[in-house]
Amino acid sequence: MLRKFWLVLIGAIAGMGIVACSCSSLMPTPAPVLPPVATLAPLATSAPLATSAPIATSAAGATSPAVSQEAMLGLAGNWIDPDSSGGGTVSTIAWQNGTYVVTSVINSTRGGNELKTFSWANGVLTWEYCPANMQDCIIQHTVSLNGDSLTVDWVWSSGNNSGTSDLQRQP
Repeated sequence: MLRKFWLVLIGAIAGMGIVACSCSSLMPTPAPVLPPVATLAPLATSAPLATSAPIATSAAGATSPAVSQEAMLGLAGNWIDPDSSGGGTVSTIAWQNGTYVVTSVINSTRGGNELKTFSWANGVLTWEYCPANMQDCIIQHTVSLNGDSLTVDWVWSSGNNSGTSDLQRQP
């Protein structure tokens, strides 16, 4: 009888050991604590180089150039739209304090500065001007720059007309 007792006890202990081993893989264990990993700072990029090929004015992830360095080399200047009413509207673009600004939009036959607003964002310069003899304003934004030719898309503020124009650099 004592022998049966010891066999049952040993069998129970062995059974509990087997169950304990098989359940240990189901039991959650705390995650090890790892030391922090060092990360590298992003690499600096250089400003775009001047090329003879057209340069798109919108670029994803573009970096800001230094304050004295134009983002789109050659964009600053006087640009005439030979297709505009009255023989030419001149938009004057400048690089100031690390951003492009449109300082004036003047058509000599209409007179006065017609500029209403402008903005420089994501590599695209957008400006709006309002000719006195029109009910609509005209909104333009840069598409590409190729030497002395600046391609812009334009739309009337009412949306009734739109298109593309090639502005020419003026001395």
